[in-house]
Formats: sequence, C-alpha cells, structure tokens
Amino acid sequence: MFEARFQQVDTLCQRLEALTNQLTDAIEKLPNKTAASPQDSVTTQLEQASQNIRSLVGPLDSESVMSRTEIATSALSDPGCAHSQDLQLYRPGANEQSSGEETDDELAEDTVQLNPKYDPTLGIFGSLVPDSYGRLRFIGGASNELLVQAIQSLTPASSTISESPSFCTPGQTGPTPMERRVSIEIPLFVHGLQWRELPHLPKPEELNLPPRYVADMLVGLYFNQFHYTFPVLYKPHFMEQYRQLYIVRKETEWDRNFLSVFFAVCACASSLVASDGNNSTFPGLEYYERALLVHYSTTGQATMERAQCLALISMCCSGWNTLSLSWHFAGQAVKAAQDLGMHLGRLAPVSGHSMNDTGVSPLEAEISRRIWWSIYGLDRVTSICLGRPMAINDCDCCCDLPMPVADEGLEAACNQATPFDDGLPATSPLSGFLAFAQLCQISGKVHSLQSPTRIASLNTPRGQKRMMALGKKLEKMLDMWLNGLPDEIRFSANNLDHSPDLTMCIILFVVHAGSLLDLYRTFTNRKHSFSQSQTLKNCLSAARSCINATELVRDFVPPSHYMAFSVHYLTISGLALVWMKDQSLGKRDPDVEKCVRFLKNLEGTCSGASRGRAIIEQTLDIFAGNRQGSFLETQLSGASHIHTPDLLNLDPSDADFNNFWGTF
Repeated sequence: MFEARFQQVDTLCQRLEALTNQLTDAIEKLPNKTAASPQDSVTTQLEQASQNIRSLVGPLDSESVMSRTEIATSALSDPGCAHSQDLQLYRPGANEQSSGEETDDELAEDTVQLNPKYDPTLGIFGSLVPDSYGRLRFIGGASNELLVQAIQSLTPASSTISESPSFCTPGQTGPTPMERRVSIEIPLFVHGLQWRELPHLPKPEELNLPPRYVADMLVGLYFNQFHYTFPVLYKPHFMEQYRQLYIVRKETEWDRNFLSVFFAVCACASSLVASDGNNSTFPGLEYYERALLVHYSTTGQATMERAQCLALISMCCSGWNTLSLSWHFAGQAVKAAQDLGMHLGRLAPVSGHSMNDTGVSPLEAEISRRIWWSIYGLDRVTSICLGRPMAINDCDCCCDLPMPVADEGLEAACNQATPFDDGLPATSPLSGFLAFAQLCQISGKVHSLQSPTRIASLNTPRGQKRMMALGKKLEKMLDMWLNGLPDEIRFSANNLDHSPDLTMCIILFVVHAGSLLDLYRTFTNRKHSFSQSQTLKNCLSAARSCINATELVRDFVPPSHYMAFSVHYLTISGLALVWMKDQSLGKRDPDVEKCVRFLKNLEGTCSGASRGRAIIEQTLDIFAGNRQGSFLETQLSGASHIHTPDLLNLDPSDADFNNFWGTF
C-alpha cells in the first residue's frame, strides 16, 4: 500500500516538474517587445506564474516567508470575511482583555444581503475543471488559481473543448509547438481513472419500478404538495425523463442518476398517502432504500442528480422525524452541490471559454440556483432544529437568488436578452420560497450567536457589548424582513386554497417566530443593555406567535423538514411559556393549552408531536405538584431568575419518551 502511495506522489511530482519546464520554455520563446502591447501583460503574467511555480519546487527563502504568527494575525484582522472576527484562538487568560469601542467591521460580519447579486467585476478564486469522468468540478483557492492560470497559458485560446478532459485540442492542421505537447491535465484528476462499481449492489435494472398508476399518483402528489416549497427539481426535465423511464425496455440500461431521483421522489410522496395501518415501518421506506442503492452505485461521480437525490432523501427523513439522519444527508447534499460549484455564481471554466461554450445554458444556471437555495434552506432548518453546526458558511457563497418564475415559463424567461423586459411577474408560486431563502440567511446568523466562542465572549465587557449589538442588529433585520414580505404571502391565510403561498406563509411565520425565540432566549439570563425583563417578555411573545402560527400546520404543511421544524418549535414554545412564567400564580395559560391541543392534532402526522405533548403535560403536572407544596414559590418569585422543573421526575419509561427525535 505504501509503495502505491509513493508511486502516486512520485507521478504527481513528475507532472508538476513537466509543467514547470513547459511553462519556462513557453516564456523563453515569447518575443521581447520594447513597445507596450497587449502581449506585454500576458508575458508579465507568465513570468510571474513561472516564478511562483519555481518557488514550489525550489528551496524556500526564509526571509521572504511570512511567519505563521503574522499570517494568523492578518487573517484575523481581515474584515473581508463574514466570520473573520470569530477566528480567535483560545488562550489562557483571554477573558482578561480590556474592553474597547465597537467597530463597524465587527458588526459588518453579520450583515445579510437579502437579495444577493453576483458582481462579475470581482475576482473569485474558483474554476470548473474536468475530472477523471470528463465532467466539470469545482476547485478553488488562491494557490490553486496559480495552477489554473498556468494551464490556461498552455491551452491555445482558439481551441475548443473536446470530449476528453485535456485542455489542448489535438489533431489540428499545422499544430504549433505548444499544441504538439502532451495534453495537460489537472494533477488532482487522472483522465480515465474511474471507480469500479461497488460489489454486491443490485443492478438498477434489477430494482422494480412501481406500477405506472402508482408512480403517476406519487409524482403528481410530489409536484402538487412539495415542489414550490422545495424547488430542487425542474419539472419539465423531470417529467420528460419520467415518461422515458416507462417506455424504455428493461433490457436497456436505465439512467442511474435519474433513477435515484425518481425513487427519492416516490419516497417523499409516500408520506402523503393514507397509511394502511402498518406503523412498524416508515411510509415509502422501500423507495428510500432503492434510491440509496442507486445513489451508491454512482460513487465517485459528480452530477446534479446526486445533489438532488441527497436533498430529497434528507427531506424524506425529516418527514419521518429522523432528524439526525436528515442532517447528515443535508450535509452530503451541500458537499455534492459545492463539488459542482453551485455555491458560486457564473463560474468560468478553466479553459477560458464562455459558459455557453461548455454547455452551461442560462436555463441550467437558473436550475442550479434553485437547487443550491433549496439545499441551503434544508441545511439551515435541520441544523437549527438539532442545534448543530451548519454545513454552509455564508462567507464561502456568492450565488444569486432564483428568478420568481414558475417552471412553465422559466425557459422563456431565461432566453430573453434581459430577463423580465416586461417587468417582474405580479405573482409567482416561487415568491414564498424566495422569502424563505432570505429568512434562512438571518436565522443562520441567529443560530451562530449560540456558538461556543461567542457565548464565551460574554465573559468580557467588550464581548458583552458586541454580542448585544449583534442581537439588536439581528432583531432589526428580522423586523425588516417581515415588513418586506409580499402581500400575496402575508395575507394568504385569508384564503385557505392549498396554494404554495399559503403553505409558505405558515412556514415563514413559524420560522420567523422561532428565530426570535432563539434570539431572545440567548440573552434571557444576561443582565446587559438588552433589558433582561424586556428580553424575557419578548421571548414569551415570540413563543405565543409561534404557537398561533402552527394552527394550520397539520392541514397545509407536508411531512418534511418544514413539518419537523414546526413541531419542534411548537414544543419549545410551549415549554418556554411553562418554564419562563411565574407558575405560582396558579393560572393555566390558554396559549399553553392551545399548544398541547395543536400537538395532539399533529400526532397522526409527526411522531415527535406526541412526545412533545407528553413532555409539556408532565412538566405542567410537576409544576402543579410543586405549587401545592409551595416548593417553587420563592424561587419563581423573581423575574430575573429562570428555573427548570425537576426533570428527574419525568418517567423515561413512558412510551412517549422512547426515541424522542426518532433517530437511530
């Protein structure tokens, strides 16, 4: 094994050495010009690239190398990254830092651009390069940009992209010395070196498709209930491939990538079908398993369908209340999308050709944006529910929001010279999703406030001041987002027509109230410029808003990560009203009773609802018992103290408490 690794390293070194020699030869053959010309800048760039590559293989000059301490210091002080101020290393005694005035740079890190636009004039360290399968993948970083520029200089500007992953076009008449050289490849990928199929996996043709009438029902349910709340698919393309799937004979090899997406769609839609009374398995489990089997058969590849399949599987797991597994699949979907460069807008391929030259049409770019923002929201929701780290760092992303256009009119809109020449559409089934994507950006910032490093900063006066400023800023951003909601979303609850606007309206108000609850809960035990008593009142107000927003969840929100989030924060809101109010007054809160009733109504849809209801009811019983014994009267008399009930008295053997999150 070690010999094989050494051989790979040796091969890599030889390729880098050959690349250096070729670049040096190219520079030497370039004519020297005394007058300024466009080629002077090219020559200068090539000479600079040659010097940088020589520095990789030559000895390092100790006098020209910045020390690690200097690099770390400069990185921490750089305000260009959204989280640069959080990259502080832990040091003993760090809490003794002196307080200082708040700077604009420290607050700017949590600014959210609700409608991000890609600026093509800004340089981005990132390119799409062919992999060993001949498909484009993303590589980034300032150092890798040097490698990309070197390969660009060795590729004729007039060449066209061939089917092979090399960057030179062979076979042209009268080739130049540069064109006669061996094709240059990215050292990270070896053309033709592909993964073998995993043993013991069934062939896709061996997996039975559901009967056509069942498939039609499931596909119809999916696009009717899920699609515009989670536009990870482009319906016209999906339906065209779906029709071909049942036309092609079984002896013909099926498209594995689409097949994995199809089974994932069936798994999601199965949760909408009435149960046959068998509660021992999850609805659609057989389709979920087939989707995974086909997905694993494409190991090593980077395709749009892999990202779609993982996202759909994650949503399916959320609908089953297996949130931990859903979070894992959401993270994998993020990596699959980033592998294709979906997190960056309008990437140029390494060969220097335009997007259209590489087959990336405006329609495909728009579909990519829809996939990315669907996965973005999925990552945010699952991470916030579990209180776990998010897979997407906003500092790494530069992607426009999708167009507010329905699937049926998307291709025509993309083909316009200037989209929306006649103005934006008055209404769009995608409006709610776009508002949700904007809200997720703010909710992610609120979630980041609870990171260990930021909570630890509350031990210093400067950290306290900074955290309170960030909290107020996020509160203002949530208010601005709410005031900017389109009327068709804000008032859609007045018309119970099962439209995507109504579904997203419910989801948006639940997520907004949950974000406020998280924000205020972070500061309820802190006596700072955020008045502690006012923060407590705001926290209770947010909890009541969340409870009222969930009234229609059962009838209008499909089983998905949205349902899991709603049930989770409905439970949290009820507990907030129980724990954070003075229960010694002996009055039952009507909103708590409403919360228990809503959870009971949701028990047939989400398994977590029954467990959440049981926790609230047993907590109320404990408070009632403690109130009769006058045990908590003195402890709960002060509004500045928040105590929890005696959770040790909860009965863990109760069936309602088994497997609270449904995780395995």
